[in-house]
Amino acid sequence: MRTIEIDNELYIHIASQTLEIGESANSILRRILGLSNDAQGGSAPRHHELAQALEHPSLEFKTAVDQFLFILGEAYKIKPDTFDHILEIQGRERKYFSRSREEIEKSGNSTQPKQIPGTDYWVMTNSPNRQKKSMLREALLAIGMSKGAAGAAAQSLPF
Repeated sequence: MRTIEIDNELYIHIASQTLEIGESANSILRRILGLSNDAQGGSAPRHHELAQALEHPSLEFKTAVDQFLFILGEAYKIKPDTFDHILEIQGRERKYFSRSREEIEKSGNSTQPKQIPGTDYWVMTNSPNRQKKSMLREALLAIGMSKGAAGAAAQSLPF
């Protein structure tokens, strides 16, 4: 392994791309650059369950919320039988996912629940994009998507 020097701005950008606690800079850079994670380091990006959806032209949305909802809807199409697992994901006080708008609204102020397209599930959307990335990644892993799919989906949301 070699050491390189980078300026503060680059360091902050790389650190902001972290998807899980303890993720190495090497892993973050490989993901950003679309390189495989094996030691051999092939240059082809990994294929995963959401690859086609994430390349879909409709993914060019006006807002991060629209993109967030689209990806969750696509995930439901792929894993409808395990989608209930997202209901276990919540914050200290707020409910992130629910079967009703009211349940999310009762969990806090200004939650702005929206229905996940093509489902009878709802999600809280009034959170910073960084938190949406985390919620999306956690939801996709909870329903049984691969780490590659969860990471790529979270990475596709703007900061």
